[in-house]
Amino acid sequence: MSKILVKTKTKTYPVFIGNKSLNQIDKFISSDSKVLILIDKNVKEKCSQLVEKIENTFSDKNILIINCTEKNKSIKTVEKICKYLSDNFYNRQSTIVSIGGGILGDLAGFVASIYMRGIKLIQIATTILSAVDSSVGGKTGVNFHNKKNLIGTFYQPEAVFINSEFFSTLHKREIISGIGELVKYALIIPDLYDFFLREIKQVLFKKEVSDKLIQTSISIKAEFIKADEKEETGLRKILNLGHTFAHGFESATNFRISHGQAVFSGIICALMVSERKCLMQGNVLKKFLKDFSFIPNNKILKQIDTNSVLNFMRSDKKNSQGEINLVLPSKDGIVINFPVEENVLIKTINSFKRMI
Repeated sequence: MSKILVKTKTKTYPVFIGNKSLNQIDKFISSDSKVLILIDKNVKEKCSQLVEKIENTFSDKNILIINCTEKNKSIKTVEKICKYLSDNFYNRQSTIVSIGGGILGDLAGFVASIYMRGIKLIQIATTILSAVDSSVGGKTGVNFHNKKNLIGTFYQPEAVFINSEFFSTLHKREIISGIGELVKYALIIPDLYDFFLREIKQVLFKKEVSDKLIQTSISIKAEFIKADEKEETGLRKILNLGHTFAHGFESATNFRISHGQAVFSGIICALMVSERKCLMQGNVLKKFLKDFSFIPNNKILKQIDTNSVLNFMRSDKKNSQGEINLVLPSKDGIVINFPVEENVLIKTINSFKRMI
């Protein structure tokens, strides 16, 4: 087992990684804390023995099973959870324990941040995507009017636990989703490009997720969070590489494409824009497409309505003064808040659709 400390202005908390990590959970629950365990329905069904072991850790607890879909990542589900908390007399000393992937982690984090103006939160990541990205950093949120994560808060957990035993039950779609966020790190830290390329192949073809891969990913993210917890200076926005296109793809397909796969496609589009805007040479895009050709793009995107994607991109949180701002790779590193004309975005999306 290994431990990484995530340090922010508002809180410092540990991330425990390894098959023995779950043995540390009871240290973060005080004797007077009533616990609400939120569990992804699929995790409850597929990992029943491991989930039961976690449940038995807590004496004063209730369990709420959530059907974790992007459509259920909504204010309606938040109201349901808050009503349960209220009806069962949870107070400010209470704790929410989330056992699931990115959707449940975002939901649980948002509820924890607003119920009685904030109660404790523990994240147990059960997917690759949540393990290497969303469980750490304090971003919470729900979709609203079909727009991705439009309502949310920054709220750090008390601790995060990652046990790779959960990953053995993941469907290939979920594995590819996790890979989308890993590809992002390969471009953000060029010195680790070959490491991530090699590890991603292991994940996809052998379903092997090494602790080193998780540790490296979280360590990278932790440095950005430490420097810019709430995206006030802009540095943390580097982690949003590919996400403006991705959120447009997700919303325009009514969330029929997974977040991570949308991110992978969004990264390709970001590279295309960088090439069009002469931020980098064309051989970078060519090399990337060759190196990561083993990752499939979702064919749904071939039929996607370009104007619909663009319309959702206009709602992205990074935009300002009516301009669509992107996070883009360049020859000098990642560029943030780069304004891109809509005609360039339209050409890029259409080129991407022809490519797949």
